[in-house]
Amino acid sequence: MNGLLIAAVCLLGFLDPAWGLPARKSQGCSISLNEHLPKKNEPLFLIRSANKDLKLAMPETSGKLGSISLRPGEEVIVSCPGKQNSLGITQEEYSSAFCHQDQQLTIKGRLFNSNMLECSHRSAAALLVTDRPCANNNGVMVELGFKVENWHSLVEVCHNIKNSLSYYASHTVYGSSLAGKVIQSNRPGFSRGEKIFYKGFNPDAAFSQNNQVEVFESIFGKKKTAEYFESKKFLARGHLAPDADFLYGSWQHLTYFYINTAPQWQSINAGHWLSIENLVRKIASNRGVDLDVATGTYGVLRLRDDKNREKEVYLQEDNRLPVPDVMWKVLHNPKDNSCIAIVASNNPFLSSPPKTLCPDICRANNWPDLQSDFSKGYVYCCKYQDFVRAVDYAPRFMCKSVLKNE
Repeated sequence: MNGLLIAAVCLLGFLDPAWGLPARKSQGCSISLNEHLPKKNEPLFLIRSANKDLKLAMPETSGKLGSISLRPGEEVIVSCPGKQNSLGITQEEYSSAFCHQDQQLTIKGRLFNSNMLECSHRSAAALLVTDRPCANNNGVMVELGFKVENWHSLVEVCHNIKNSLSYYASHTVYGSSLAGKVIQSNRPGFSRGEKIFYKGFNPDAAFSQNNQVEVFESIFGKKKTAEYFESKKFLARGHLAPDADFLYGSWQHLTYFYINTAPQWQSINAGHWLSIENLVRKIASNRGVDLDVATGTYGVLRLRDDKNREKEVYLQEDNRLPVPDVMWKVLHNPKDNSCIAIVASNNPFLSSPPKTLCPDICRANNWPDLQSDFSKGYVYCCKYQDFVRAVDYAPRFMCKSVLKNE
């Protein structure tokens, strides 16, 4: 009898108490961003640092597989930020989860697979208006991020509240993890955010094609307006910090605030500008470097009216919501302090190359020639030092050499 009891005890020690299967030493958890998370309403993942503050969890990448890697028993905070939002399995805004093994996490003493960590609503980002001036005191820095215990910023926008104008947005492209980012097709609508932004008008209505035609007709006349909007041309809400630069679905959705956009002609937005955005991600990913990126606007687009007079374009009265003359990106590689500025005209109606802000160095540094089709955007490159002499409100980086496309 005693022998049978000892054998039973040994057998129980051999079994996993949760499943009644042969126990094995946990190798930790590996939660794939594209395979092991909920298909909708993905939560925010955070790690508690040594000083007990929370920080956003950075995924690890192997090839094109991005995953959250945890040691056995390691804690990860699963959060569903936003009003009336909660983690479905706990009905709490955020909960501590501990790695059991593979994709299994222990929450409040119960085991759950990672694909069960669905929020009741989409994880909601927020805007934080700081007291830091920018753009020669014409703007104020606004952070886009998440509030979970402390504040977690992912994008900084230099914005002029009075004129509904964003000068630039700064963020990091995490090339070390980018290949394994969440791939999704569902996009949220754009949000105004705080009520102090776009006061007195609805940005949704301002960007509507009906409003664009109405505004253009009042500025340029019906004949010229018909020419400008032929061939399905219209002004898109062009991202400054693009959603595809970010790793998690919740991070990607954070970019859908109006202050992170500028009016950009769609043929350019989906043309050479998209080519530049894709190339930035490719460079960061191929080199495994976390690039500092600032994306901004400069000037106000001028077009000719029915009487051949040049006039500036604003989508809202009182010179608000200006259509920029150019869009630009500054890239900074912190590993070697190499930089480059890339500038794209926002005028698809050019008949000849525009005057550049600074000498073009694209070809000399192996950047692509994107100058043959003006309707897709005339693109040129500049040394960082030359660029900031022209656009003096651009953010400052330590730049010692030119960032080449190699």
